[in-house]
Amino acid sequence: MEFLVRNDLKGYGLKEVEFPIEGSEDRITVSDGIPFYISFDLAHASDYKEDAYTWCYVDFFLKKNDIQVPDELKRVFTRFIDHNNQRILWRHRMLVRIIDMDRAVDYIINTVSKLSKMLKDHGVEV
Repeated sequence: MEFLVRNDLKGYGLKEVEFPIEGSEDRITVSDGIPFYISFDLAHASDYKEDAYTWCYVDFFLKKNDIQVPDELKRVFTRFIDHNNQRILWRHRMLVRIIDMDRAVDYIINTVSKLSKMLKDHGVEV
């Protein structure tokens, strides 16, 4: 997983950043020039130990916090309350199979494009 984040995503201009949220010690987060922090939840990737290195939760946090999201997008984005920093973030969460790194990276990058377009189409400034 760390190889995916540190090497494969660099080709898309994404680099590791500090993103202090509750539970951040179990995450690797990347961003740069996009409206999201892409955060890889390493602690809760799988319900079964044998799958721990094949799946990973990937969270797309909007960089702006405490913004209004239209009702139409509330099935795509959910609220994440960061109790440590007293803020409300919006995130999209998905489970990504990381056995094939190239497919995982393509899936993540395509999701960034789709989410960005969706926000723009609904007039959400990010």
